[in-house]
Amino acid sequence: MPLDMKDKENHENGNDPSRFSGKQSRARVALRTTWQTVLAKFNIWAHKKHKRISQTYAFYKTGQYLYEVGFAAEYGVVRFCRITKGAGRFLGHAAVWGGKRAARRAGELALELWEDLAGPILGLVRGARGLTHTAKSQYQDKGAAKAASQSAVYLGKGFVKYLGVIGRFASYALPAVGVFVFVVTVNEKLSETYALAVECNGQVVGYVEDELVFDAARDKVKSRIVLAQDQQWDVEPTFTLSTTNEVMDVNSTADAILMASADEIQEATGIEVDGQLVAITNDGAQLQQYLESRKAEYRDPDNPNQRVEFVQTVETVDGLYASETVQDIQEVEAMLSGLKEQEQQYTIQSGDSLTLVASRFDLTSAQLTELNPKLADEDYNWPIGDTLVVHQEVPFLQIKTIETLTVEEVIPFATDKQDDPELAYGKTVTDQEGQDGLDQATYEYVRVNGVLTEVNEISRVRLKDPVTEIIRRGTKMPEGSASSTAVFGTGSMLWPVPGYTGVSRWMSSGHKGTDITARYGTPIIAADSGVVAKAGWNAAGSGYGYSIVISHGPGNTTLYAHCSSLAVSAGQSVSKGQVIGYVGSTGWSTGNHLHFEIYKGGVRVSARNYFPNK
Repeated sequence: MPLDMKDKENHENGNDPSRFSGKQSRARVALRTTWQTVLAKFNIWAHKKHKRISQTYAFYKTGQYLYEVGFAAEYGVVRFCRITKGAGRFLGHAAVWGGKRAARRAGELALELWEDLAGPILGLVRGARGLTHTAKSQYQDKGAAKAASQSAVYLGKGFVKYLGVIGRFASYALPAVGVFVFVVTVNEKLSETYALAVECNGQVVGYVEDELVFDAARDKVKSRIVLAQDQQWDVEPTFTLSTTNEVMDVNSTADAILMASADEIQEATGIEVDGQLVAITNDGAQLQQYLESRKAEYRDPDNPNQRVEFVQTVETVDGLYASETVQDIQEVEAMLSGLKEQEQQYTIQSGDSLTLVASRFDLTSAQLTELNPKLADEDYNWPIGDTLVVHQEVPFLQIKTIETLTVEEVIPFATDKQDDPELAYGKTVTDQEGQDGLDQATYEYVRVNGVLTEVNEISRVRLKDPVTEIIRRGTKMPEGSASSTAVFGTGSMLWPVPGYTGVSRWMSSGHKGTDITARYGTPIIAADSGVVAKAGWNAAGSGYGYSIVISHGPGNTTLYAHCSSLAVSAGQSVSKGQVIGYVGSTGWSTGNHLHFEIYKGGVRVSARNYFPNK
């Protein structure tokens, strides 16, 4: 049992072993409590006192520091103000002293200048007055001779007396007069126009602003006489600086150079083709008439929609030319009417062929093939937009006609074919009649030397929209057919023997189809979707062996013959690319191959129309 609990129990039973009574114990507890309270209050008082003393000391030290800082700053500001004030006072005194000295010196200089400039004038005035008085008094007292003698003596003494003053006046006046003369002279010279006097072959031909003008004029002269045979021509000018108000431009300088450099110069007309001078003639009017007559050959006076122009840029230039370069008009016309080596190209249009293009340019098929070796390739299929060389020589001047025509063009209506599984195969029902549309189109027909080379569409306006034809076609196969629903062709074709491109014979007048060489047993695929119309031995006809006929729609069929075996039967629907049989050599055949025929609208067509690159 804890001691306290034991003491409590003894105390309650009256068995407290302590020598003190209960009153004595309570007094002791009260005394201890009082002492602890006093001690705690003392500690609190001491702590507050210590804190107050510490704060007071800290405040004292902070205030002392701030006082010292403030005092130092204030003292620094006061010293700065004192120094600034002293410096300002010193500078002010110095400025006043310097200003007085400068003003005094300026006054002295001005007085000296006034005396030097005004002295001779004042002396001259006083001398004139004295001379007048002396001459008048002497004339009255002693006569004209004595007056003249005394006046001369007076003038001599005055000249000697004022000689120094006149020298000082001249030291100011002469520089001022020199500056005035210099300014007037410079201003007058600057107002003049300076140029280079050009001297050629010992003769001044004119004046130019700078050497660049002369160089350009010399180049122009060289271009004018480019046709001179074995002629070495050049001119080295001498330039001299000169003043003039008349300077020449490039053309005038060129004319002046020609006049000074060539023995014989005459007015003539040059003809430039695509910027190059090709001929010079002495009859410009006849040259213009010739050019107009060349264009008149292709002009239709009754066609307001036609314009005629040269293919090249043709210009005539009048000017001065060296006489040895000038040709008779007949020679120039003969040259312009002749031929020159240059390829002429033709762009292939729709419907073109070897014989058609050759006849259009007065060539034989062999000549056209010689100019274009690619035409000898059997696989060449005359792609629209490709170019052919049709001439190695062309007219020197080519004439181009441009005719603008506006026509109305029929726009064929489209057909929307919809499969109907309730309608018997082979039957069709038109739900909506188709109607053609109408466009107004404007074309530009370009002909070079009378041959059509370009057709460009300029504009197109829709006058009437076409109406689509809607047709339902039956896909329901008859009872007992291998397939219940028919499949129609897509219109495009696949090569029926994938992986084999060798063709031993194409369709011709003596052969009905295309023979594709391949190994025995090679799969044959349907060129397009459709229904197997016939399948079996000689199904396509006598001699065809195992053969297949696929209907892709009304009038459109494909035929596959000489098969080793078949993979489809009549009445069966097949999809494009589906295997229908295998290559063999049955029937009237020698060697393994596929005999392939195409019928479009009931008419046999060559497979080359669908496979031009095979």
